This record gives sequence, C-alpha cells and structure tokens, in this order.
Amino acid sequence: MRSCLLFLLFVLLAGTQVRGQQTLDTIALHNVVIVAPRLSDFASGLKTQAIDSATMARYRSADLGTLLEMESPIFIKSYGLGSLASSSFRGGSANHTAVLWNGFNIGGPMNGQIDLSLVPVGIVDEVSIQYGGASALWGSGAVGGSVLLNSTPVFDSGLTVDAGASFGSFGDRRQHFHFVRSTSKWISSISLFNTAARNDFLYSNPELLGTPEQRQRNAELAQYGLLAENHFRIDQRQRLSLRFWYQNSDRNIPPILAQANSSANQQDQSYRATAEWQRLGTKVNSYVRAAYFDERLQWYGTSTDSAANSRSRTLIAEAEMRIRIASGQRINIGLNNTFAEARSDGFPERQQQNRTALFASYRINTTNERSNTTLSLRQEMVAQELVPFTWSLGGEYELRKWLTAKANVARVYRIPTFNDLYWTPGGNPDLLPESGYSGEAGLGAKGQLRPGVKATAEGTFFQRTMDNWIIWLPAGAYWSPQNIMNVWSRGVELRGELAWRVGGATMKLAAMTNYVVSTNQTAKTVNDASVDKQLIYVPIYSGHGKLTVRYKGLLATAGVNYTGYRYTSTDNREYLDPYVLVNASVSYRMSAGKKYIADLMLQGFNLFDADYQVMLGRPMPLRNFQIGLSVRFNQANSTPEEQP
Repeated sequence: MRSCLLFLLFVLLAGTQVRGQQTLDTIALHNVVIVAPRLSDFASGLKTQAIDSATMARYRSADLGTLLEMESPIFIKSYGLGSLASSSFRGGSANHTAVLWNGFNIGGPMNGQIDLSLVPVGIVDEVSIQYGGASALWGSGAVGGSVLLNSTPVFDSGLTVDAGASFGSFGDRRQHFHFVRSTSKWISSISLFNTAARNDFLYSNPELLGTPEQRQRNAELAQYGLLAENHFRIDQRQRLSLRFWYQNSDRNIPPILAQANSSANQQDQSYRATAEWQRLGTKVNSYVRAAYFDERLQWYGTSTDSAANSRSRTLIAEAEMRIRIASGQRINIGLNNTFAEARSDGFPERQQQNRTALFASYRINTTNERSNTTLSLRQEMVAQELVPFTWSLGGEYELRKWLTAKANVARVYRIPTFNDLYWTPGGNPDLLPESGYSGEAGLGAKGQLRPGVKATAEGTFFQRTMDNWIIWLPAGAYWSPQNIMNVWSRGVELRGELAWRVGGATMKLAAMTNYVVSTNQTAKTVNDASVDKQLIYVPIYSGHGKLTVRYKGLLATAGVNYTGYRYTSTDNREYLDPYVLVNASVSYRMSAGKKYIADLMLQGFNLFDADYQVMLGRPMPLRNFQIGLSVRFNQANSTPEEQP
C-alpha cells in the first residue's frame, strides 16, 4: 500500500482536497450553525477544496481574488492592486463561476459576476471551492465551478474581541475589528474593516523606447465596511440567523501602459441583508431563507465628467428540505425565487427579471459506506419561459481504504445578463442561454506512509462543451453580443501533499499542477482564425508549490506560483510571457494565559522581483512586503444559566 501511495503522490504531483487546518492531531470542535448542506451531502463525484484555517489567517486582510490566486488553481484575471479581479475556472469565463455567501449567489444581475477584489476574506470563516459544473445545485452560472463563503458561528464561546492592523508597501494600510458575544442561546457579532493604499509602485514600461521605469499614478484605493450577525437558538432544534453586510469602495483607475495619464474613478457601494430559519430534526431538516442585495456603481471617465450610474437590486426567497427516507438514503427538495431589477445610464429604461427554480437531489450510500451516488435535478423559469433543464449524476467508490474513485457528469447553463440583453447600443434581447455538458473523473489517495508521515494525492480529468457561448462582436458602429461560439474545455488537475514531523516541528509540502485546453470550435466569421485556438487569458499550464513549517508558536510558509502563456489575440499570435512569483510569510503566536493571543506576521510578495503582467497593459508590483499585528481576547462563559 505504501509503495502504491508513493507512486500516486509523486506521479500526480498533486494532493487531494484540504479540509480544515490539517494537522497530525484531531481537534474537537464546538457545535456550529449548519450551512450549505447541498455542498456537503449532494455533490458526489465533484472535486472540492477547503482553504485551511492557517491559510485563512494569513489572508485575513486580503481580498478573495488574492486568496484564490495564491491558494487555488483558479486563474484570476487581475487588473492590478485594488483593481478589478475576475476568475477563469477550468477554461471558462468570469460569468461561469458562482460565488455564494452563506448559500446566496452574490453575482450581480447586470454583468453576471462579482469583482473578487471587493470581497474581503476576513468577513467569513470558511472558503470552499467546488470544481466543475453544478447548475443543478446552484443555478445559472455554476458552470466552471463555485466558490462558497460561509460563516460558522459557535454557540456558548463567551466574549471574543479580535483587533489588528497591518502596514505594507505602496502606502498599504489595513485595520480590522471583530467583536462576538456568544451564549448557549444567542450569538451577536460585528466586524469592521478598513483598507487604504496609494498603489504607487514602480514598474518598467515596455511600450516606451528604452523600457523606462515609471511610477504608477491615479491608483489610490479606499475601502471600508462592516458585517453584523445575530444567531438565535429558539430551542434545541431551531435556529434563526440574521446578517447584514455593508461595503463602500472608492478606487482610482490607473492608466494602461500605452496611456500617458488617467483620471478615471470608480465608486462601489453595496448593502446585503439575509435571514435564515432552520429546523434540524431526526429525519427532516428544514431551511427557509431570504436575502436582499442592493449594489450601486458610479463611474467617472475623467475628473471633470459627470457620473455614469448603475444600480441593481435583488430579492431572493428559498425554502429547502433535507429528508432521511431510509438508512443511507436522503433527498433534498427546494424552491427558489429570485427577482432582480437594474437601472443604468446604459439602459433605455429600468429592467426587471423574475426567476423561479424547483430543485431536488437524491443520495444513496451503500450499506458498508464504501460508495455513494447522487442525482440532482433543477428546472428554472425565467420571464415565464423554461430555461434548459439541468441535472447531475455523480458517485464515489472506495476501491481500497486508502484509494477512492470519483466521477460526475452534468448539464450546465447560464442565462444572458442584463448588459447582454439591454445595453444601449448593442444589447440583444433575442439571446439564448448558454448550455452544455460537463464531466470529470478522478482518483484520490490518502494514508500513512510510516509513523508520523501522512500523504494525500488526487488527479482529476475534466471536460466541458458549451453551446451558444455569448460573445460581443463588432456590428457596424458598435459591438453586440451573439450566440455564436461553441467552446470545448478539457484538462487535468493534479494535487499532492505530504505532512510529517521532525522533532517538535510539523511540516507540510504541497503541490498542484493544471493543464487546461479551452478552444473555440465554431467560426464566428468567414476566415475566422480563432477556430481550434486557445481562448484568450486562459493559461494552458499553471502550478503552485508550498512548504509550511510549524514549530510551537512559529509558522513559516514559502510558496512558488507559475502561470504560463496567456494569449491576448483570438488567433493566438499575440501573448503574454509566463511568470513565476515567489512569496513567503512568517508569523509568531504569543499567548498570555488562556485569554490573550497575539499574532505577529510578516509577508513578502514577488520576492524575486518578477516583471510581469496578468492582463495586457496592466503593470503589476515588484517586490513588496506587509507586516501586521493581531490581538485576540476570549472570556469563556462562566455563569450556570448560560451553559447548555
């Protein structure tokens, strides 16, 4: 068994999903509010990854785009520090990634996505990544994969106060404050965060003769917000959760390399409120949830221009039941209604859309628990018209105690956005939903090579075909979206991890590599040179490696990220060069008794001064650093009446 596991580990060069902060010890956890049951119970055969708690702590002051770029195989299309960041998941577009916050899709109805640079990591407890198509679980847009952001409040944990600040290169300043009061009956918390930066880093400009060094201008950033949560234990079976997330962002947009100057500015403001009631029974778990999202954007092309305004509002209501119908068998049924409206200077009038979805899943486990199979179905109606019926079928089988096989096949889809349909000029109200099929299969291994040495490995092959892919093309004096492209995406993802002990230190070595081919199969015009060519900004090769060492209160990490060629023209004649980023961090935890904990952290990014661009014309910073201090206080409950 050891030799087989070693073979898988080093041939695959990659590791299976990380779940929680994997140490060589078992840690007992308090009771928490249950969230996202569809991911944990009805995603058989799909690859998943959970960002561990130590990694979450390192990125607490960062945004979601940075976390995913550094710790996952998702390619993040970043326009620079503090600027727009979107995802390319398994060769898909940014519209093909669903981002869910405590079960609610927070992608905007106007463009079908969310700017990942506007999602602070510190406001959530868990970040999970589900790879592959899951439209049957999450609806429109869950084509390439899904990112799930969840809070995991703990009852009866007492009084907790967490505050910290960090300072970095280019005038980077970040502060956070987190307060929690938790008894056996209720939890009340508030989180405040603030970020500001000049972003005035130096870069080399290849667009000018002699490639002179310049300093980035008009790139200042100011962002602040709060998250308030309240959770009530009505009785031993019922919970009520209320959340409110407010955020404000003011960003200047720097010039591209070919521009001399820029005075553009973008201001984003969002209000998100959710409520959820859950009842956990012996055979039936019930969930009723609702959400209201209000997103506002103001764009100034120059400092003298008046604002171009956009505003969208979304109201979501959902009811869901999970039923244990027999030993090893569960079903999940639910109804979702999403109403969205948007106003924009680019629309002739206010636009509205109502979507209703009925979804169901069935899971069966064998008596010996060696395998499980899940079938999921979903039918949505948009504007009183049925959209493509979606389904997924997946399973997992334990070939050996240390070896598991997975497979999943699904139908996926994405509806056109408000911008696709109604933007003036160019919007096309006759667009059809994108639809297609996705599938994946893989092997995962885990086990103990020898006492004190654990290993995990996973390899996944995937492919996806999408018809009616929406692309904007020239149509006379303006651009207009058309259902023309047919895209075939396929590839292999490999991941592996070793964990061992040396004296009193715990060490982990992890690596992952990705090979993704995503090509257009249909000519858009006569003599179209994009047929069978890689989609722009989809790297064929990428890889990550990380070494982590923990000794008592000291935690050190060193990571290497490789991103391969990205084509910038559809005929693949123009491209951006590959780049390698080396990052490192060291933190030290100090404690005073059982109540006080302080973490001091130093992080270095792009330590070898790589000169690179993620997106054409957008320079990225050279070597830079960040130092921070966080202090945590916890007072456990002591009064008898507060004990469960």
